[in-house]
Amino acid sequence: MLQELQQQANSQGISSIHPSAEALSGETESTSKGTNQEQMVPVSEAIKYRKRAQTAEQQVQQLTEKLQNSQQIQQDTQARLREKELENKLTNELVQAGVVDVEAALLLAQKKAETRQDNHDTRGLIEALRNERPYLFSHPVGEVSASLAAPTAGVRSSGG
Repeated sequence: MLQELQQQANSQGISSIHPSAEALSGETESTSKGTNQEQMVPVSEAIKYRKRAQTAEQQVQQLTEKLQNSQQIQQDTQARLREKELENKLTNELVQAGVVDVEAALLLAQKKAETRQDNHDTRGLIEALRNERPYLFSHPVGEVSASLAAPTAGVRSSGG
């Protein structure tokens, strides 16, 4: 094809062909050779590779979703654990503080903890609860157990 163009150019008195025309003809020749080499790959093998790639992409997507779900479950579990630890700590300290109704005091303390920024300050929560609702508290456990263990009047024997 290039030779035909050169012959036509020579017959018309044009000395050379434009360089871009030569480059274009070179590209078409190399492209046609490239497509011949690409076609030499068996079609069945290309189909297998494409299916494997699609399967791998689906597995990556599924695993990514599982990972996100697992991370969400982990975060939820950690939040529940922190809540239960706070509840346990509050319960223990409320009992030590001498609360008469532990469940009511625990609910009130948890409600107060939600409104406060520093909800891990259980002693502060209990003191605030004691100031607001003193009727929930009796004597501290130490004083109650000390009064129970105090010596009593001796038993006098009536025998004689």
